[in-house]
Amino acid sequence: MKRSMRVMKTAAAAAVVGAASLTFAGAAQAACGLSLQPAQEQWVIRYNPFEDDSAQHQFDLALVNNGNSSCNGDIVLRVRGEVFGLSRVGASERVPYAVLDQRNGQDVTPRSGESPQGLRGRPEVQLTSGERGLERFSFVAVPQDGLSQGLYAQTVYLGVRARNGEMLAEKPITLALEVAPAAVMGLKGEFQRSRGTARIELGELTEGVKPLNTSLYVRSTGGYRVSVTSLNQGRLRQAGTDWYVNYGLKLGPRDMNLAAAHSFDVTSPRSRNDDYPLTVRIGDVAGKRAGAYSDTLTFTVAAI
Repeated sequence: MKRSMRVMKTAAAAAVVGAASLTFAGAAQAACGLSLQPAQEQWVIRYNPFEDDSAQHQFDLALVNNGNSSCNGDIVLRVRGEVFGLSRVGASERVPYAVLDQRNGQDVTPRSGESPQGLRGRPEVQLTSGERGLERFSFVAVPQDGLSQGLYAQTVYLGVRARNGEMLAEKPITLALEVAPAAVMGLKGEFQRSRGTARIELGELTEGVKPLNTSLYVRSTGGYRVSVTSLNQGRLRQAGTDWYVNYGLKLGPRDMNLAAAHSFDVTSPRSRNDDYPLTVRIGDVAGKRAGAYSDTLTFTVAAI
């Protein structure tokens, strides 16, 4: 019986030592009290496809170790439960993007759902107890031509992961590309340009409809308004005289009232690529004085 009791005490002592060892290891990991403090929880790029050459911006992230032991790990971005890419509500297209850690040039884009690990040297984040660090990221969107106006976004989870796989801290960040309502216009086809103004020759004036080999084009990220004004209120006038010939204008199928400023709206939730062939309707030329007759038309476009 004495031998049996000694064996039981030894076994019990071994069990206590093992439990103490496990508890100590857990406390050491918990001693890294890493906090992530982004300056903004939405990283938004504002983008006008007709004015901006690229869509990118830089954002800062503060890291604070409030624990009593060092924090060492790598920056990682993760996407949860959705396909990679910025998306807009009600739209199927996705905008690819990239996120780069500016401090070391590391690409942390979660293209396959998580940042690529690869072969890294020392951990990207190394903070002693009470130390504060700053990471700067470049967020670059890659919009395609013909992108519609609106907000394209994706929520990613930005964190720091220890080399043993433990996530030391994590924070949701919304990456977004805000495509501005915008529109541009111009002429294409047959016309000459002089001092920044397009000139269209009508040839010999004869009464009737005359299609021109010229079109007004409009490119927009959504709906737009086209306005037309005539310097002479719809009359071709001979310079320096009171002689004139009435005329009308059509933009595609639309008759424009040149007697006063006239406009039309195109409503659309999607981007537009529209062409409007120009047609003029020359009025009565009988008994008019010979010479050159002209008018100046001003076209404007605005996003709506």
